[in-house]
Amino acid sequence: MTKTILMTGITGLIGRWTAARLTADGHKVLGLVRNAKAREAEFKAWVVSHGGIAAQLELIEGDLALPGLGLAQRDRSRLAQARHIYHLGALMDWSDDRVRMHRVNVEATVDLLALARSIEGFERFVHISGYLVTAGAFWRSLGFERDKLVEDEGAAQKAFRILRKRGAVYENSKIEADILVRRAARQGLPAVIVNPSSVIGHAKTGEAHQMFGIEGLIQGISNGSMSAIPGKVGDWVPLLTVDYLAAFLARAPMLPWSAGQDFTVLHQGTPDLARVISIIAEELGKKAPRHHVPLWLLRPLLKAGLDRKTGTPAQALAFINAYRFDTSAAERAAIEIGLAHPDIEQALRQSIRYFTSQPALRRA
Repeated sequence: MTKTILMTGITGLIGRWTAARLTADGHKVLGLVRNAKAREAEFKAWVVSHGGIAAQLELIEGDLALPGLGLAQRDRSRLAQARHIYHLGALMDWSDDRVRMHRVNVEATVDLLALARSIEGFERFVHISGYLVTAGAFWRSLGFERDKLVEDEGAAQKAFRILRKRGAVYENSKIEADILVRRAARQGLPAVIVNPSSVIGHAKTGEAHQMFGIEGLIQGISNGSMSAIPGKVGDWVPLLTVDYLAAFLARAPMLPWSAGQDFTVLHQGTPDLARVISIIAEELGKKAPRHHVPLWLLRPLLKAGLDRKTGTPAQALAFINAYRFDTSAAERAAIEIGLAHPDIEQALRQSIRYFTSQPALRRA
């Protein structure tokens, strides 16, 4: 059965590929974006060129940075048609703009949850969170218990105040949004939380208009500023191709049992970081570093200015670790929707080739 879906973040890396898959499956997608009229024709053309259906897509003027999502009243009433909300939008920025980050990543989530509760017959609230929040070791490193923060709003607010004082503005805002959605799910909202790892390009073509995760490694190897492997032996940053994630997002939330599920989506066969860096070096024709540098030593160096040379901000080090993740629910869903992971090393090579062939990406 086809659905009408409101999507935030539709023009982002994950959103555009997911919109193409959803419209190809016959769903109607309403994308919340700034400057909707000016951007619609070009965006529809991209969707069509990637297998989607333009007639099933409409862009609606809105802005996650504005109160009430920046929606005009006439558009707000139209959104009552939506039975699914895909909240894929977020401000991913390593700056310390705490106010804007909180507005976009936290307050907009509050607004969307309220909208979902107001829609009669609402079926799914699909929220993109992050794979780190599913690891018990991650929460122990922060000094908090996730379930307690979900159950006790007072404890959550106290924890958020402590986290804000520690910095890591982007990470903290995503944690707050994650807790909000989990609490809404506990209260009965049919939420589906998808926790993807670092997303690379399309498995076959490497295409991606932005890549958060490997671009800093590529830059560091390319300019020679990465003389050591961050972290310890065995650390990794799990990867995931954008086409796999888009296919998962388009179909897994449609499964009858998906409401209330927490899907951690990543490729368990991702090689460790040393191997990833070696692959990048091979593709660039450079020499790969062989020795490791502890994160506790690297972090202050990045904060002192090395981040500008390497392209790796200190906050990004949180994604380098030896944690392991339970992907069993996502694997069950993937089997049901007929989805299989591609060869991740080959996909990584394709992504590196695509990235290095695009001058605009290299300058971003």
